[in-house]
Amino acid sequence: MQPKTSNESLRPDSYKMKTTGLTTKLSSIAVLITAALLLELTTAVQYLSTRNGITRKLTEMAQHDLSETNRTTLLKLDVEEFTTKMLPTIERFTAIHATDSLRLYIGQMLDQQHEIVGFDYCDVVGPDRQRNGIYIYKNDEGKCAEHSIDFDYTQRSWYSEGLKGDGFWSEPYMSNYKVILMCTYSMPVRDEQGQTVAVFGADVSMRDLSALATQLFDNQQRSLLPIILLHGLGLLLLGFIIIHSVRSIRRLQVVGAEKERIANELAIAHRIQQAMLPKIFPPFPDRNDVDLYGALNPAREVGGDFYDFCLRDEKLFFCIGDVSGKGVPAALVMAMAISAFRMLSEHESAPELIISQMNDSMARDNDYNMFITLFIGVLDLTTGQLRYSNAGHKSPMIDSQPLPVIPNLPIGTLPDFQYAQQQMTIKAGSTIFLYTDGLTEAENDTKEQFGSQRMHTIIAKTLSDSASPKALIGQMTEAVHDFVGDTEQSDDLTMLAIRFKLKQCSNVLELESVKRQYHLTLPCDVKQTTRLAEWIEDICETAGISPSTTMQINLAIEEAVVNVMKYAYPNGSEGDVKLEAVTDTDWLTFTITDHGQPFDPTAQGEVDTTLPAEERALGGLGIHLMRKYMDSLSYKRLDNCNILTMRKHINH
Repeated sequence: MQPKTSNESLRPDSYKMKTTGLTTKLSSIAVLITAALLLELTTAVQYLSTRNGITRKLTEMAQHDLSETNRTTLLKLDVEEFTTKMLPTIERFTAIHATDSLRLYIGQMLDQQHEIVGFDYCDVVGPDRQRNGIYIYKNDEGKCAEHSIDFDYTQRSWYSEGLKGDGFWSEPYMSNYKVILMCTYSMPVRDEQGQTVAVFGADVSMRDLSALATQLFDNQQRSLLPIILLHGLGLLLLGFIIIHSVRSIRRLQVVGAEKERIANELAIAHRIQQAMLPKIFPPFPDRNDVDLYGALNPAREVGGDFYDFCLRDEKLFFCIGDVSGKGVPAALVMAMAISAFRMLSEHESAPELIISQMNDSMARDNDYNMFITLFIGVLDLTTGQLRYSNAGHKSPMIDSQPLPVIPNLPIGTLPDFQYAQQQMTIKAGSTIFLYTDGLTEAENDTKEQFGSQRMHTIIAKTLSDSASPKALIGQMTEAVHDFVGDTEQSDDLTMLAIRFKLKQCSNVLELESVKRQYHLTLPCDVKQTTRLAEWIEDICETAGISPSTTMQINLAIEEAVVNVMKYAYPNGSEGDVKLEAVTDTDWLTFTITDHGQPFDPTAQGEVDTTLPAEERALGGLGIHLMRKYMDSLSYKRLDNCNILTMRKHINH
């Protein structure tokens, strides 16, 4: 009989087997976990190593891309600036139909610009006009060559779009005359009435840019392909993480590159804007009758505040303005305003006319509803007479008192608005202080404003110490910075200070001893001008002036007297011309006075002496000689008299 089998007898073996199986499973799980951990650790190390390599590669590519982007941006700006500078001369030659001079000038400018491969000049095609265009370019030998444009250029975008605005970059296209891909920057050529008569374009080769784009694309493909192959064979999750990381890096790269591009362009715009403002002080070191200093601190990289000044015919023209808004749009309007002021002040002497013409120009096409508060002043340095006109700007200070102003409207708000002129005579030693609202409205951390009272106090204290304009602005700037502390600047801060001074001599007794006066009265008869030569020669000989300079002075004074007889006393009307000459140690001054009709020779424009005599407009040559041979020329109307003052520096 066999023994009975029981569960108890089987338990040790089964328990052993179960225990062994459990141990095996646990060991397998441990191995799998260990392997997984090792794999994950290896993958993590591989991932970190790969990511660092990718980051380094992308950083190198980003730096290269940014460098080339900067170069492209500078090339674009350089071509636009160079073409814009050429445009006034192009328009002048176009206006006088000087075709040969136009072609010669374009060829000369092409030799100066290595990035431009050619220039296009095409007449506007109208109902009664034929196509007429020339293309001046650099041939394979690097020399200038010329082609008549024999294709229908009116179908090209650089022509059609160039007619519409002030500057257009075309899409890349293949040149008709060279095997080259290029872009064209075109601008309209306008006549004196503002009508577009031609399109002028500058061609830039796209060869380098195309090669750059291809190289960047190939570099990116070569750097991504090994990553895709490697992680395509690995863990899907790890591949997803890496792809996600690469995409994130790319997005960051694009954002960083865009920010860098914008920052670079804003930095360039800041430098351009600052270059437009006067920055050399003192601006007139050879004069002792006026001292100036100006400062502009923009709240952003670029801003809308500006100031400017120039000296013409013994008159100081100055302005200060504030464009509505901030940033790039305000900076563009500011640049237009400075250009308009400089252009108008070259031939216009009345501040209200300067400001009116600026207003009409801006209000005509003001689609963005921007405006400018503006103050323009004209200071006669011979008399201290200040003529000024205001367009909604803060009232300037004369010493410690506000200048009485009629507010008027800011320019750009209403076309054909009539701006009022005001005038007063300021004393020698007076200081004119002009500023924008960024001064009085500067805020500290409690939102308290700097205010007018603090400004008045600093002006009174600084001027009581006979401080210079530079010292005054320095004290004001320091006071504003102390007031606002670390608070972020919210508005542009602009100031301009002008001190009017009497001309001084180091030895007054010596000056009085050598000062001499001479007088001559002529009837209104051109034949009587023969008496001038002997009178002027005696004066110049006594003053020790050379014969050649004496001849120039004689010619200038004779032209001035003849102008008086022709225009102040027209149609043979009776009257006298009185001349006074005064000499001192440094200057010979002639004053010509008459009671005839008002006539301001300084208001006449410049004569283009480069043109042949038959192509020049009649008149104006005499005034050109007066300006050429005398060091200063000024005019004023006082007590129904025309008073013309001409001065010549005596070189001993």
